[in-house]
Amino acid sequence: MNNTQLQLDLFKAYTEFDGKLFELFEKSPNREFKSHIQFIVADSLQEAEDRISTVNPEYWRTKSVRLVGVDYVWATFEKIHFSYRICKSILGIEKMVAD
Repeated sequence: MNNTQLQLDLFKAYTEFDGKLFELFEKSPNREFKSHIQFIVADSLQEAEDRISTVNPEYWRTKSVRLVGVDYVWATFEKIHFSYRICKSILGIEKMVAD
């Protein structure tokens, strides 16, 4: 078992997130998922939507909120982290700044 898998297992064992992870995402004109924006921890979908509408009352026009699971959050984290490391390498930033 590699270190990443061990971290995922520990994260999944932390049950405080059950039913409390939501994703704000950009939606297509057909109201389908287009791209990830951010994750929100809230007790309900209504609370997550209320938090977003406090910051951006017009969010619903181009964005939506949905319940997601720990596996999805972790997979998104891995994709974003991989992209971050690639960009850092391409730009030569890794020589200037360490993780």
